[in-house]
Amino acid sequence: MRFTLGKPILVMVLLSVVGAAALLLAPSRRHADLVAWVFADVHARAYRDAASAFQKKTGRTVQINLITDKALDVRLTSLFMSSKTAGETPDAVEVEINSVGRYFRPSVQDIGFLPLNDYINRSGLCDRIPQSRLAPWTKDGMIFGVPHDVHPVSITFRDDLFREAGLDLASAKTWPDFHDKCLAFQRYWSGRGVRYRHAMELHEANADDLIVMLLQRHVNLIDDQNRVHVNDAKVLDTLLFYVQLMAGPRRIGAPSSVNISGVWVKDLLSGNLCALFTPDWRAVYVRQQATELSGRLRMMPLPRFDPDDAPTSTWGGTMIGIPRRCADPDAAWNLIEFLYFSREGLAAQLRETNVLPAVTTEWDKPVFHQPDAFYGGQKVFELYVDLARQIPPRYVAPATTLAALELSYVLNRAVRYARDRGTPGLREECGRWLDAAANDVRRRIRHAQFDLRADEAVQ
Repeated sequence: MRFTLGKPILVMVLLSVVGAAALLLAPSRRHADLVAWVFADVHARAYRDAASAFQKKTGRTVQINLITDKALDVRLTSLFMSSKTAGETPDAVEVEINSVGRYFRPSVQDIGFLPLNDYINRSGLCDRIPQSRLAPWTKDGMIFGVPHDVHPVSITFRDDLFREAGLDLASAKTWPDFHDKCLAFQRYWSGRGVRYRHAMELHEANADDLIVMLLQRHVNLIDDQNRVHVNDAKVLDTLLFYVQLMAGPRRIGAPSSVNISGVWVKDLLSGNLCALFTPDWRAVYVRQQATELSGRLRMMPLPRFDPDDAPTSTWGGTMIGIPRRCADPDAAWNLIEFLYFSREGLAAQLRETNVLPAVTTEWDKPVFHQPDAFYGGQKVFELYVDLARQIPPRYVAPATTLAALELSYVLNRAVRYARDRGTPGLREECGRWLDAAANDVRRRIRHAQFDLRADEAVQ
């Protein structure tokens, strides 16, 4: 007996069936009036703190279920595919930004989350949440989640080591100037016998850092109209600039030794890597795990390639949404409002996560404008507030993760080419590789979008 769609599809179907069956057979674990699923332990702690205040205010009990991100995606996908009743469905679910695309594959009316446009408009949140931060959770004008965060990106650097080399890194306003200062920094330390000190943490095995640069240039690999931009001219130019940061005589970047649970902070602590991209959540790890660097670090906006580039980007993010089969969407929305936007909820979030909330009216509060001794008295949160107002929109489509993987592959090939052969012919090769990657992404999108008419095409 043959399965005509192929073994990979058969395996996916079997896994979905097994997962759905496990959910259907599992006993109900609802022990409260409202249940929320979250994947981050710091979020769970914050919401459990706020839940008692919510119960006092509304009389409704709240159960916060902490589920690892991959397990949550499997359970939620199986739930959306199954026939579970509303009583077995969580009332609210958090989803990480790199996972949300998979839920947006169906047409709008078939997405497993409830559109929240009416709730957001009635509550007045449309004027309190940056529109750029609603973009990742939106499809065809329908908003399926509200943001937990903003995650503006800065650069944190070892000001003590740059100053010792006679360099003011924060004065670099363009990427070429930043690059030149980093080269001068490495020459200084190499001349004093410090051979393995690189100016900046950068990676070639994945394109995360390159995507940060592309977003600041207003380039999404796949935009809100499902158009593919993997081989745009700006992508090629930015890729070529990035490659010279990683290979050849003008190299300034190196990957961190371990990129797990903040262990990469040790490279900053030891001075092996002296600058790194820091969205606010990543700066928390620096603060927690490099206490010895207190007073020796500074933070700066991203340098620009062109005047119309943003001085920041965004990296990471979380939304919370309401499943369509939720028994009481109004009650679920009341819970979301309280956890995300009430005084009690915001205080718990700041206490547990120490990241900038996605509520612009909070940004003027004194807590976000105080000198930070860890950064030598610099007003770090104030910098994040300023950058948050300039974050370019980020869009997430079902194929966004695939496009990022394709770009990672091209990046790795380009760096190896530059190390082996130098720069002659590199632009032409990268152009061909990006064209092939873009065509592959478009082909996969066409294959996956079963709801498209035969005469429609992905641009």
